[in-house]
Amino acid sequence: MEFWFPGIDLNKPVQHEGYDQGNAQDNTEQVRKEEVQHQQETTGQGEQPTGNSGMDAGASVESVDAETGNTMSTDDSGEEDEVQSTPSLTPVEKPYPDMLFASWEEAKMCYNKYAKHVGFSIKSSTSRKSTVDKQTDKYLFVCNKSGKNIDINKQEVPPVRQRNRTITKKTDCKARLRVKRRGDKWRVTMFIEEHNHACLKKFSLKRFLRSHKGIPKEERKFVKLLHKVNLSAGRVMSIMAKLYGKLANVPYERKDVSNYMASIDTAARKNNDMSLLLAHFEKVKVHDPDFFKKIDLDHDDRVRRIFWVDGPARAAYKKYNDFLSFDATYMTNCYSMPFAPFIGINRYGQSIQLGCGFLRNEQIEDYVWLFEAFLEAMDGVQPINIITDQDASMRSAILSVFPDCCHRNCRWHIMQNAQGVLGNDMAKNEPLRLEFNATIDYSMTVEEFETRWAEMILKHNVADNKHLQDLYDMRASFVPAYFKDRFFPFLQTTTRSEGFNAVLKRYVTPHNSLSHFFEQYMKLQEKIDVAEDSNEFKEEDKIFRFWGEWPLEEHAFQVYTMPIYLRFRAELRKVTSYNANHVAGQIFDVVPVAGSVFGYGKRTYRVEANSEEGIYICECSKINRDGLLCCHALRVMAQLGAVNEIPAHYILPRWTVPPDDIIPEKVELPPMPTDRKLSNKERKLLRYGTLCNNWTDYAKIVAESEKATALAEKYMRELGKELAAMKISAAAKRKDKKQASKNDGVTPETEIGGDGGQGSSTQYEHVRDPILTTTKGRPEEKRKNSGLHLKASKPQKCRGCGSAQHSTAACPSKITPAPEQKEFDFFRDMV
Repeated sequence: MEFWFPGIDLNKPVQHEGYDQGNAQDNTEQVRKEEVQHQQETTGQGEQPTGNSGMDAGASVESVDAETGNTMSTDDSGEEDEVQSTPSLTPVEKPYPDMLFASWEEAKMCYNKYAKHVGFSIKSSTSRKSTVDKQTDKYLFVCNKSGKNIDINKQEVPPVRQRNRTITKKTDCKARLRVKRRGDKWRVTMFIEEHNHACLKKFSLKRFLRSHKGIPKEERKFVKLLHKVNLSAGRVMSIMAKLYGKLANVPYERKDVSNYMASIDTAARKNNDMSLLLAHFEKVKVHDPDFFKKIDLDHDDRVRRIFWVDGPARAAYKKYNDFLSFDATYMTNCYSMPFAPFIGINRYGQSIQLGCGFLRNEQIEDYVWLFEAFLEAMDGVQPINIITDQDASMRSAILSVFPDCCHRNCRWHIMQNAQGVLGNDMAKNEPLRLEFNATIDYSMTVEEFETRWAEMILKHNVADNKHLQDLYDMRASFVPAYFKDRFFPFLQTTTRSEGFNAVLKRYVTPHNSLSHFFEQYMKLQEKIDVAEDSNEFKEEDKIFRFWGEWPLEEHAFQVYTMPIYLRFRAELRKVTSYNANHVAGQIFDVVPVAGSVFGYGKRTYRVEANSEEGIYICECSKINRDGLLCCHALRVMAQLGAVNEIPAHYILPRWTVPPDDIIPEKVELPPMPTDRKLSNKERKLLRYGTLCNNWTDYAKIVAESEKATALAEKYMRELGKELAAMKISAAAKRKDKKQASKNDGVTPETEIGGDGGQGSSTQYEHVRDPILTTTKGRPEEKRKNSGLHLKASKPQKCRGCGSAQHSTAACPSKITPAPEQKEFDFFRDMV
């Protein structure tokens, strides 16, 4: 059967072509005899099988018989050039006896291309070393179905359960190619074309053959680049499918990409992860002298705790130390060490990183060390307010290290814990649930909260509920009334930390090393800086349509940053939901017009106003809590006609646009020239992706007709010759340049930065990687979102009678004895 495209010159003598096509069947026996002679030579001349070397037949240390040799694999061999990522620029050429090659690798590549065209896979079988120069002078490549399968049913069952692996079905196929070294060339001494099995005809199935399956060398670099930006294997396959035209043309599967990505992470861990991380630190410190790091080692020189913060974050903390959100998160690194970031809020209301740490344990001494490291980095300046989750170790450490700081617990976590024990009770008593949530939300003072709580307990007769008593005992750590005069802008929870952690986990996975984590951390820091620049540009270039005609709104637009102005405008809109009633003197009651106002409920708020001095004090204390005037104060200002501007003492500097004559203190990491161009490596990857996409488009057009195919093959042959000549010329120039540099005593420069700073540093060789940590983190299943309020759980009903008043165990139908059946009375009468 002929498999060749029409019009292709195979570039071989006519007699060999005749031999291949006409005399192949007649000479089969002669070739088989030659094969037997070859096998006999193996024992006499020290011939060695290549074993599991895959496509790399040169690795002939491990021996394997030709009958049981494994199929060639690029993953096993490391010879990535064998897998063709795009259609070859030269036609597929069928080997023939006496065909010459420059190397055995070239012969192997030629036979593999032919195998893919026909539809079978090849593997390396045996090799032989010369007795003269001890160099390999013979290779044998066979069909992957050569040899015979061992009957697995006759083997002993292993004592340990093993993975169920698929085994290639072998048919003792005799198709093979043998090459021998003759001087500096390799000559084909045997070529058997016939197979005793069917070959694959469908192109989309050939990519699953093992010798044709694998990620090419160029694409491995591209996949590694995509892995650095934390793209999943599925997304990488989508990109490659676009480059190849469709997914069926990609010569590997998603699992291959996933395994390769895992091997990158494994290699990073094996190459002394902490040395790489500390080398990253030193590289950043060159461009950022204010970069701060602190490491704590155990008795075995393993990292136990680590903290770092960059220079821009240290500079930002001087302006934004009035609030911190702190929370530990899990599943971010391969050591299972909890990640603890310090999160602040900038002038645009964005979350910013103010340092982070990794801890082996979450004991009091661990958090004390972390907070002391943070305090050392921030020149001893304590945060004014901090919010964390309900962790006893954190609370104790904060009291010890930050004694002047106001500590608040996350309300969301407390309500989530209470939901499990109080949800069923609230389901049976809806008025209690509504009053409970209103008491926490709309109590403006501590005294009001205490009064309303006592009235609720007495009204609903729940004084004996120990779970409500537990919430009451911790009221000073989460109830808003206790923090109304403290600056916790626009939140009652650790939402800032939770949101940052959620974004961070788009960049890292639980399998990442700490050095890879640091790279992604810096990328996230860069994203935050870009978002801040975007807001700064909108300040100068964009304008919003004002909501009303108040001069007060225009003044807010001029002084506040854009995101803060939008929050202020939301308060302006709520002004129309209230009426202001004058009570006496400078006191006003602000009453809702109808129903409930979002965020403030149905209650009436009292405002004290002094228009002459521009003082407006509302009992909701939004100006202290968020740094903005509330809608109640704005309503009274409108009542008094003070709508020209916001009083200066109510404009918080942290929310305002910095003056033009003040340059914000900001360090660029790393400093990059404005006219920076892509590196050679980056340009190569970009060209590779573009060419793959363009060739795919041409292939769709060429495949429409035989004439177009022949034309394309003609120019492809010429292009292949020119590229081969160009490659030889470039190699010669590099060799001459290297030799000239060697003669002049100049060491050729190596590219720095290609590995992203992953160079070894001798001063950190004693620092060892952390051990695997067992944490108290959440399980893998998703959390139940309970929110800030208690909700009514689904009532539990008796499965016997369906009543919601009792459980199945206490059902009266089970307690009351049922009457005996009539059959028993019948038998008693007979007795």
